[in-house]
Amino acid sequence: MAVIQARKNKRGTTYQVLIRANDGHPHKYKTFPTKQEAKDWAKLEEARRLKETYFPDQAKKKHTLPELIDRYIEEVLPSKPKNAKDTKRHLEWWKKKIGKYGLSLISYDLIDKCRKELINKPTEHGKKRNPATVNRYMASLSVVFTYAVKQLGWIKENPMFRFTKLKESKGRKRLLTLEECDRLLKSCKESKNDCLYEIVVLAIVTGMRQSEILGLTWDCFDFENKVILLKDTKNGSDRLAPLVDALFNFFHERYQKKLPHQTLVFPGRSGIKKISIRKAWDEALKRAEISGLHFHSLRHAFCSYLSQDEVNIAQIARASGHQDLSQLFRYVQEDPAFLHKLSQRLYTKLIKT
Repeated sequence: MAVIQARKNKRGTTYQVLIRANDGHPHKYKTFPTKQEAKDWAKLEEARRLKETYFPDQAKKKHTLPELIDRYIEEVLPSKPKNAKDTKRHLEWWKKKIGKYGLSLISYDLIDKCRKELINKPTEHGKKRNPATVNRYMASLSVVFTYAVKQLGWIKENPMFRFTKLKESKGRKRLLTLEECDRLLKSCKESKNDCLYEIVVLAIVTGMRQSEILGLTWDCFDFENKVILLKDTKNGSDRLAPLVDALFNFFHERYQKKLPHQTLVFPGRSGIKKISIRKAWDEALKRAEISGLHFHSLRHAFCSYLSQDEVNIAQIARASGHQDLSQLFRYVQEDPAFLHKLSQRLYTKLIKT
């Protein structure tokens, strides 16, 4: 229904039309110099909206994006716990940007405008989103539209299918050298953080992610078999991480000294939240005079050095918890000498001349 309001300003009186409608369209404002022009436009606009929304399947057009997203979060997202936090954050962003539109009015152009904003506009922390992050936002919205098509029947097609993914970077290729490893471990031993050394060693020899290590709880440890059971990891499955003797002794001693109510292996000062090693890690790198190395690079080192020791890719994938081999290949950095060794072995075996 249209509401016309007279507004006085230095230039005289103007007439603003506000159309509020529960038809999936957003509210619309428009200002005119005369009241008659305002009335004429309001009638035409209401007629256009009525014509656009009136068809036999009209009820489906009244579904909105917030309604769809809320239903998806309630009914589907609980079954995807590993991605739930990020997916929900993405969907809340989409609700904020285009939540005022009905599903039938969400077009390619509208979504493309939002994608350009994701690409060009910095986050609230002042950082620019990389292509991979933008692709995740798009993917989160796409699965919701697919749910609307296949499960709910609210729309006939997914408007996201016309989009192609942005080209993502190939990932970090920084590999920790053996000489750097010695310097890093020595520096970690000098850290004020009394567990940084063991955390770094655990990452290097098991390929565990930082979040997996810092989130460890004591019920994950099987001291009898000298293994850590990583539950419900990033890819949704469980896996075992072995405890070498030095680490077994460290954790076993730490377990015996822990407080009765303590569940986290590496608690912060409060004893409730997990520890942060960011400052200690940065200081260790500085002392060791190592640049361009991230904690996640230790996972790269684990995969790369195993491959150079002739461990096959399937075994590395199982040890590191990779289900997608294409992702694992991004971690493995081959040594030219190792590749030469393989070729020489085949030459000796197969070439008879």
